[in-house]
Amino acid sequence: MIENQGLLSELQQLLTQKRSKSYYASKLGITESEVDELLKELRKKEVEVEESSKRVNEDKGTLESSIEIDFEPKNVEDLYKLHKVDKERYKISSYWSKLKSNGKFTSSIFATLKKPADYTPEDFAKFLSKWEPVTFIPGRRTYKQVTSYPDIDKKESVDIELNLADFHLAKKTFQRDSLSSKEFDYYKTVVDLVSKVKSNYDINKLVFPISNDFFHTDNIQNTTTNGTPQDVIVWYDEEYEKGFEILANTINYLITQVGEIEVVLVQGNHDRTKGFYVAHALEVYFKEYKKVKFQRHHSTTKAVVLGNTFIGYHHGNSCKIDELPLLFATVPEFSSDFGNAKYREIHTGDKHHYMAKDIKGVRIQQLPSLSGDDRWHIDNNFINSVRAGIAFVYDPIKGKVAEFESRV
Repeated sequence: MIENQGLLSELQQLLTQKRSKSYYASKLGITESEVDELLKELRKKEVEVEESSKRVNEDKGTLESSIEIDFEPKNVEDLYKLHKVDKERYKISSYWSKLKSNGKFTSSIFATLKKPADYTPEDFAKFLSKWEPVTFIPGRRTYKQVTSYPDIDKKESVDIELNLADFHLAKKTFQRDSLSSKEFDYYKTVVDLVSKVKSNYDINKLVFPISNDFFHTDNIQNTTTNGTPQDVIVWYDEEYEKGFEILANTINYLITQVGEIEVVLVQGNHDRTKGFYVAHALEVYFKEYKKVKFQRHHSTTKAVVLGNTFIGYHHGNSCKIDELPLLFATVPEFSSDFGNAKYREIHTGDKHHYMAKDIKGVRIQQLPSLSGDDRWHIDNNFINSVRAGIAFVYDPIKGKVAEFESRV
């Protein structure tokens, strides 16, 4: 018999590799017959191990164990095996041995449940090698391996609203925006928002609110609808022609991207007349396109229904927006759709900054603006708002499921 605790310990570690006897002999530098003797000694020691006590405290996550054995353990790996401690769950934090009068040793350990910091890359690699995807079957105690997966490439079909409120095309800004730079910002925002939505969804219908102070002035005097003079970078006629061009090009682009388009005229306080004219011109221009529809009647309130969602539109000027839910709920034109909807929203503009609030289950969202700051905003300290356009995404059943923003 080979009386060598060092060889016994080394052999115990080698046995975890489950190799041949000749491999063990080569690694230890001994003969195969000597390996046999060591194996007999190990089996004998396993039989001689007696568990004296073991205490587990699940609440504290601790384990204490004491056993009586014929030899003193040389390393922590031996302690895990001798005390039958699950190495994947527990970490031995302290241990000690005591020689008894009968020549045997009392081996004691204290272990705690592993914390995230205690796991090594090797532990994770071992976990991955054994991991299999499983799914729970309700009503059973067993788990079943997943054999099929959902089609992650299939996109959900949704409706969207593309809202670029308060563009103020001819406005003279302290950011020194030119007509061409504003045109570029508008196109870039539209393409960016549509691309963001299409990377995640298939678009069925698109609602496109226009006017909403798209133009900065309403007449030859370069004033708002109510006569307030404005600082401009181009005259009223050039603003109108460039604005028609921008909106026509935008709708032409959207025709290639979505299944159906509804253009909604939301008249603002800067361009109430000019907005109506451009909506009429666009409807005539696109009259042969069956997938493009217009809602442009002379009214400051409009609404659409997308699946289970009612959306009301108002520019947000000359009113308390908290009172708009009651307006849409009681006006005969909208009350039926408003009452039948599961979800209700109202979208406004005018203030050039983003805001959202819930009024008794009706969500009001005030849209930001792409335009910069003019003299009036500077004088009244209405500055530094985030310039952006927004796309709202609606599931026909679940209502709004996403909101994308594109910033200048």
